[in-house]
Amino acid sequence: MKSKKIIALFLAMTLMILNLAACAGNSPSNDNNNDNGNKTPATDDQGGEVVDAGDELPETLDNPDISIVYWYNPDQYAYDTKKNENVYDPILEAIPDFEEKYGGTVNVIYAAWDSMLETVIALQNSGDAPDLFEVYDRNMYNVVLSNIAQPIDEFVTDKDFSYWDVERDLFSWKGQTYAIPIKPYTYYIMFNRDLFALEGLTPPDELFQQGLWNFDEFEKAIKALTHTVDGEVSQLGYGSYDDTITYFMLVNGGALLDIDTSSGSVKPMLSDPKVINTMNYMTRWMDYMVFGYDMFGWWDNGALGMIRGKEFPVDHPFEVGMVPYPTGPDLEGRNLVVYPQGFAVPQGAKNPQGAATFLRMVNDKQLEVGDQKEANRIGQENYDMIYTDDVKLVYEYDKNLDDVDHIVGSIINYMRDDVPASTIAANMEPEIRASIELIFGPQTE
Repeated sequence: MKSKKIIALFLAMTLMILNLAACAGNSPSNDNNNDNGNKTPATDDQGGEVVDAGDELPETLDNPDISIVYWYNPDQYAYDTKKNENVYDPILEAIPDFEEKYGGTVNVIYAAWDSMLETVIALQNSGDAPDLFEVYDRNMYNVVLSNIAQPIDEFVTDKDFSYWDVERDLFSWKGQTYAIPIKPYTYYIMFNRDLFALEGLTPPDELFQQGLWNFDEFEKAIKALTHTVDGEVSQLGYGSYDDTITYFMLVNGGALLDIDTSSGSVKPMLSDPKVINTMNYMTRWMDYMVFGYDMFGWWDNGALGMIRGKEFPVDHPFEVGMVPYPTGPDLEGRNLVVYPQGFAVPQGAKNPQGAATFLRMVNDKQLEVGDQKEANRIGQENYDMIYTDDVKLVYEYDKNLDDVDHIVGSIINYMRDDVPASTIAANMEPEIRASIELIFGPQTE
């Protein structure tokens, strides 16, 4: 029994380190929160305690008070919405509706993005656990395995998982549900239209609409957009955070990890043929790309053709457009990389039913108001381009590792050195397996 407590404590400590190490590219920006597609809410329901009749909100709650640990400060939100009326956060916007309907109070405990989990754990340890906290690709399964989050199946229905085109399994572990999704965040590429025109390149949004935006067209563009003067690079093709390599894996049908949430098994995927093929492409791209915050200087100076990390609204002296990631040769169709997020109920929460009801109101709010705000923000034509029936959402929670940033950085360094993809896989998979076992426990092939 004592050893189990020690393991749980170790997992919790590791999880806090993971959050501190989370790269900036994974935290939602104030300018573009919760961007992603939706699906029509289902009309059938298998029942549950969170609703009184089918899919309707309960008329009353036994406890109308809830508390949430959240990263978006209301003062910052007020500033952002004053600056741009199309900035929209459904969580903050749902608070007055919830309080008016149920007569209680929503207590929001504000914490920086990389301090949210630490705040939750501290509140749990003090005996005053909140009712909701945000989960994402770096901590979803860790909070389950370290017993920070509790199962919520008795408080939810299929309705809660019908709003967005994201599988319920993503928020589950071994048959139990641990989180309710909110609208996923879209990862798109912004491009400099003026540079594409100067190089005589077809704009990528046009290629995407024709079903022709693929790895080969992306490679053609970044090569044409990269310039040197007297041996010094003066213009580059593409810039992003390091984690962009994992999203290129996704749009070629691969992933960094394969996590089976039903069985709890986890395995590395670098040796998968689709990932090998993706790394072969990316190795060729390294000389035409810039990683990390340096990309913003290149972009703002008009010397970067494409960027993933800059978001609407923007004010530039050059014309811009947006496009999803290109599709790789091992995946078909048009695809959109998204970053699913959800809210979990921690162990010790006083009001799980109220928490689930609040999340229902949040998702309703996004559909009623937030989607149009998003369309206004990114442009209706862009919204219509990415949210069509034949564009498939691709995603994976494949970063639940204690040293994922080091792993991703090492893969990039290997590719920069032109190391063959098969050698990268052979060198890195033992390290990835060790990291998997640290978080998920021993695995059997």
